[in-house]
Amino acid sequence: MSAEFRVIGQPRPQLEGPAKVTGEAVYTHDLDVPGMLYGAILRSPHPHAHIRSVDLSKALKMPGVEVAVSGQDFPGKKYINAGAIFADRYPMARDRVRFTGEEVAAVAARSIGEAQAALAVIDVKYDQLPAAFDVEAAMAHNAPAIHNKPNLPRNVAQESVADFGGIDEAFEKADHIFEATFEHGIVAPICLETNGVLADFEMSSGQLNLWAPTQAPFFVRKEVAHVLDLPLEAVHVRSVVIGGGFGGKSQSPEPIAIAAMLSMKTGKPVKILLNRQEEFLSGKSDHAKKMRIKSAVAADGTILGRYTNFWVDNGAYTHMGPAYISAVRQRTCNLYRVDAAGFDGKLVHTNKVSGGSYRGMGSPQIIWAIETQIDEIAEKLGKDKLEYRIEIANRPGDRTPMGWEIGTCALAECLMEAGKRIGWAEKKDNMPPNRGIGFASMINPSVGLLYAEGNFACVSIDLLADGRLRVGAQSADCGTSQNTVMGQIVAEELGLNAEQIDVLHMDTEKTPPDLGSAASRVTFVTGNAAIKTATKFRETLKERLAKHWGVAASEIDFNDGIVSHKGDNARRLSLEEVVSLDGPFRVEDRYDIDISRPDPKTGYGHYAATYGFGAQAAEVEIDPVTGHVSVLKVVVVQDIGRVMNPLALDGQMHGGIVQGIGMALREELVFQDGAPVNASLITYKAPRIKDTPEIETVYIETNDPTGPYGAKAGGEHSINPTPAAIANAVAHVTGNRFRRLPIKASDVLEVLNKDKKLALQQWRRPYNLEVATARSLYPVVLFPGLKKLGSALGRKRKIKPSVEYLKPKDLDEAVCEMAKLGRITKLMAGGTDLQVGIRQGIYTPDAIVDIAMLKELRGIKVYDDKVVIGASTTISEITECDDLRAIQPMLVDGLTKIATQQIRNVATLAGDLSQEKRCWFFRSGAQCYKAGGVACPCYAVLGDNRHHSIMGSGRCAAPCVADAAPILTALDASVIIVGASGRRTVSMEEFYIWSGETVVKAGEIILEIHVPRRKERTPQVFEKSAGWDGDFADASVAMQLCFDGMSITAARISLGAVAPLPMRAVATEQAILDGDLSDTHIRVAAEKAVRGALPLSGNRYKTNLLVNLTERAIHRCLSEKEVT
Repeated sequence: MSAEFRVIGQPRPQLEGPAKVTGEAVYTHDLDVPGMLYGAILRSPHPHAHIRSVDLSKALKMPGVEVAVSGQDFPGKKYINAGAIFADRYPMARDRVRFTGEEVAAVAARSIGEAQAALAVIDVKYDQLPAAFDVEAAMAHNAPAIHNKPNLPRNVAQESVADFGGIDEAFEKADHIFEATFEHGIVAPICLETNGVLADFEMSSGQLNLWAPTQAPFFVRKEVAHVLDLPLEAVHVRSVVIGGGFGGKSQSPEPIAIAAMLSMKTGKPVKILLNRQEEFLSGKSDHAKKMRIKSAVAADGTILGRYTNFWVDNGAYTHMGPAYISAVRQRTCNLYRVDAAGFDGKLVHTNKVSGGSYRGMGSPQIIWAIETQIDEIAEKLGKDKLEYRIEIANRPGDRTPMGWEIGTCALAECLMEAGKRIGWAEKKDNMPPNRGIGFASMINPSVGLLYAEGNFACVSIDLLADGRLRVGAQSADCGTSQNTVMGQIVAEELGLNAEQIDVLHMDTEKTPPDLGSAASRVTFVTGNAAIKTATKFRETLKERLAKHWGVAASEIDFNDGIVSHKGDNARRLSLEEVVSLDGPFRVEDRYDIDISRPDPKTGYGHYAATYGFGAQAAEVEIDPVTGHVSVLKVVVVQDIGRVMNPLALDGQMHGGIVQGIGMALREELVFQDGAPVNASLITYKAPRIKDTPEIETVYIETNDPTGPYGAKAGGEHSINPTPAAIANAVAHVTGNRFRRLPIKASDVLEVLNKDKKLALQQWRRPYNLEVATARSLYPVVLFPGLKKLGSALGRKRKIKPSVEYLKPKDLDEAVCEMAKLGRITKLMAGGTDLQVGIRQGIYTPDAIVDIAMLKELRGIKVYDDKVVIGASTTISEITECDDLRAIQPMLVDGLTKIATQQIRNVATLAGDLSQEKRCWFFRSGAQCYKAGGVACPCYAVLGDNRHHSIMGSGRCAAPCVADAAPILTALDASVIIVGASGRRTVSMEEFYIWSGETVVKAGEIILEIHVPRRKERTPQVFEKSAGWDGDFADASVAMQLCFDGMSITAARISLGAVAPLPMRAVATEQAILDGDLSDTHIRVAAEKAVRGALPLSGNRYKTNLLVNLTERAIHRCLSEKEVT
């Protein structure tokens, strides 16, 4: 903290922090008001279709339902969003749907269950239309017209072409030309709080009150008033606590307008909360992009020019796509010194969920592409990668090809500091094995002028009755501490303690206009407005007291919360006393960025008042067995202007870096026919807390003259260079440039094993011929035929509105309940799979029998020859049993790799073994073979099959991913099953029929699992590779070897997650028993584990992965044999 400041620079915790951690904070999800109805939304099952009719009559007759609406109930106005020229979406579909998940109808009822039951009886008639799911398909001459834009190519919503500085001449003069294409998929903002709204329309006054976790109350008010044809002054957004934003809540989500319409129809408050699947299906996510970058470089490394073609996937409708066009083109020639620039960018409609905003607005990906090329240029020219970046870094006074005027800038200093902190000089030529370091830089405007009126903020200050101050702004604090910083700014300006100031955000009736929390704008723009308003407050306070005291305002001081008359100690008043004398009052003021807007077509011109700069260095380590990339350390150095609150700024840096790790290595929405199949927090691989590396933050204060107290923006700076730094670090290890994000472990493993050719000997499994023949017919014959047949004849999933709940007192009663005929009954112990499966329509029981606490099914008993584990014993009870750890360490250690501690606390051993298949097509509602029946196809054959089986597949390619299954198979365990006909014993090898399907019959219950005791000198090892610590396996190996001296006398090896059943690796077992234990022979034996494998198009990596895991497991057993 600088000594010149009183409050600025202090590490103050969030104003809302105590309320959040004590549970007192009120989020939208917490709101409950008298007479409130619950809304639910019916969504399109098709990516593109005409709506012939929507029949709401049956829904209106359902119990508890008070209203139902379709698109025809709305006034017929489209959202304005990025401007009238881009307006193309109604709040609810009217005559056509353009993506799976689009809103078609909605109901409001007295309970959420009644509302959902009503959705099931709404009858919508569709005529399906051809669809396009990527930009290439959408721009083809025969592509279906998603929208008709005049004077633009097919399905192009916007095109931006420009040449700054003579790009053709740059390439004519170049000594070197570098060209490459880069692409990335869609990443989603993962807020702990999903989108939701409480809408309350007052019939008497015509006022609409909205409580919603939005980043942009100003725009929500404007959009909702417009599409509902209400006066702007009749709509008020109210203040709530917001559980995360990351850009995904910066537009007006459709549920707000829909809930408002339901409330207007009923005159009652209506609450709509999106579940997590709906959030993925219809929420505003990032835009997928493809970028082709071509750079002209002189012999000395000068970048003479850069030309960029880029295609932005807009999704079905235009929300923030034009802003992405702007952000991408800016970074192409404003990051580092570039003499000339050209670009051709297209925003393209597809039949996928509409893109919105995401932290960084496309900057992280274009920076990744540029920084990859910067590394390649340095390598080609023989330059040090860090020194080359310092050489071409922006400097103060530079003017970029796009007309950006660089003011304060410490990019070179940031790069030098990042190199020093990561230890580049010491490590670059002496890296430990499998480790690498990468660098990247960033430039980010402190609020860009994206549109007219996009450069202002207003702030109010109220002197309240108790003498406290309340700062008001329509910015929305999503957990970023901006309310806290606004309080600090006002406190600093007025010479007060921050504790004397409250902050009210969002409320559009009680606070003045502000464009909200996006584009890293609040600290800079709203902060400047806060300073102006505080200055006005001081002067207003003096003027009001001057009238009372009959003196000139210039004779009055205001310091430390005391108003006084200079030279008259008798006239001294606290703010509370001022209120008693003069009453409460309010002041408002406005700040406008005083620069001209750039050319709206080309983007040329000075874009922001100032620009932030920064550099990152990332150190990674790669597991050569699995390809998994661990980020060990990230050093982030930022030219931030002035650090307003180091605690808040560190939070921004840490959060953005973790998001950047996900973008670089794991996160991506996977689509099938335009619908996301990984729409859950299990299958969407966002980073977990264990993925967080060591993060070192360094701030260089350049004291920018345009910012509040010299501050620049900082909200998006952290994520922008992170994917690039990580990608360059991965390239440092592998020597390979990855040109698609995310860089998955499977991609890395393919590179690491490119010279290891496995002989799969597929002929050894005769059924492979039948399977291979069927797969060859899938693209043209089987898949389209079965898909059409299945849509007509396949079983349809139904979600039952209510289920009978039974809790027997003992095992006998449970068996009796299970044996009753005429109903579908499911057992529940932990319920971690059952409850989710019911919501997904996988399980449709009439009754649930709760056996969680039956004493006959619980506990761990140790005998001389075996261990007996009750079926309802939780995973945590097993992993925390010290006696069991000593007897069967592989079982205990292996089960600790299941899910998270919270899940292990309730999930049971029998539940893990019995869980349904985890195929993401099956789980996401696809009408597949196992869900719809024999008339339906397996979507994995042609879809994204990276997690599916590589051997043993038939009509279904789903693997068995229960971690306990291969472990118990390797331990030669058996399962005891009871039913009305008595008790029977089944070995683990015979327990499964198929993935998610066991030999347990209707009416039967798993009683216990018997595990033989481990013999002496019998090491056990469980190896697992998964997306995140606790995730379902991509491949696993459970191994138990019995030694007599140096010889192996018995071997049991079981493979998990590579086949529909846990498979014994018989050939590997025999090879270990027959051969020597040299490294060469161990590798040969391990390769036999995949003999007969028939991988799908996208999971061949699993063959190398499984061999590597098996090889490592054998070596571990050898090293542990003496210990056991």
